Amino acid sequence: MENFLLALNVVFPMFFLMMLGVILKRIKMVDERSLTVMNSLIFRVFMSTLLFLSVYNIADLSAFSAKNLKLMLYAFVSILLVLVLAWLIFVRLIADKKRLAVMIQGVYRGNFILFGLAIAGSLYGDAGLGIVSILTVVTIPTFNILAVIILEYYSGKEISRKKLIKQVSKNPLVIATVIGILFLASGIKLPKPIYKSLNDIAKIATPLAFIVLGAELKFGNMLKNMKYLIFVDFLKLVINPLISISIGKMLGFQGAEIVALLAMTACPTAVSSFTMAKEMNVDGDLAGEIVATTSLVSIATIFCWILILKSLVWI
Repeated sequence: MENFLLALNVVFPMFFLMMLGVILKRIKMVDERSLTVMNSLIFRVFMSTLLFLSVYNIADLSAFSAKNLKLMLYAFVSILLVLVLAWLIFVRLIADKKRLAVMIQGVYRGNFILFGLAIAGSLYGDAGLGIVSILTVVTIPTFNILAVIILEYYSGKEISRKKLIKQVSKNPLVIATVIGILFLASGIKLPKPIYKSLNDIAKIATPLAFIVLGAELKFGNMLKNMKYLIFVDFLKLVINPLISISIGKMLGFQGAEIVALLAMTACPTAVSSFTMAKEMNVDGDLAGEIVATTSLVSIATIFCWILILKSLVWI
C-alpha cells in the first residue's frame, strides 16, 4: 500500500494539471492562439530558465564524478540503442519515409525536462533533481541533434551541415544547458535578487506546462492511425524503459540514478517533436497524435513503473 500511495503521489499531480488544461479548453478560457503563445513562452522562457537553474544548482564540477560520467555515457548509448531498435522495427513496416521519421522520433525522444524533473523531484527531492540535471547535459542536445538529422534525412531534402548546426544551436533548451555549464565551469555566482527572480520564473514552468499540454491534447485522425500509435506507444512507454533500466541496473546504477533513467525513458514523446515535424515537412499530424497518446497513456505506465521499481527495491 505504501508503494501504491507513493506512485499515486507522483503521478496524480501531473494527471490533475493535465485534466485542468482539458477543462479550461472545454469551457473556452483558453483558445488555440493563447495556447500557442503560452507554449512558446514555456519553451523559450520558463522551461529554459528551469533547465538553466537545474544545471547551475549542481554547484560545482565535482558532481561530474566518474560514476556520474558513466551514467551520462550510458544515457547517450541507451538513446542510440533505442533509436536503432525503432529504426530496425519500423523500416521494414513503414513505406512512407515521412511517417517513418516521425515514428522513430516518437520512440526515442522524450519530454524529459517536463516529466523528468517532476518525477525525480517527487521521489528523491534535490538529490533526484541533481541527477536529472546532470543527465540533461547529454540528453537534451542528443535528442535534438538526432531529431534534426532523422527528420531532415527522411524529409526528402539534402542534409545541410550548416542548417543542422543552426537548428541545434538556436534551440532554447540547448542554449540554457550550455549557459548553465558555462556558469558551472567558471564558478560565477548569481546575485541573490537575480537568482530569486529566476527561481520564481522556473517554478511556473512545470505546472503551466502540464496545463497547456492537457489543453493541447488533440485526437484528430487517431482511429485511422491507431495501429501506428499502438506500436509507438508500446515501444516508447514500455520497451524503452524496460531496456534502459534493466541494463542500467546490471551496470550497477541504483536509487536516484534508476529514477533518472526512468524519467528519461518512460516520459511521453516531447511536445517539441510535433512542432519540429511540422517545420521540417514530415508527418506533423501523426507527430501530434503520438504526443497526445503517449501523454495520456504515460500517466498509467509511469504509475506502474514506479510501483514495480519500488516493489523490487530498485528505487
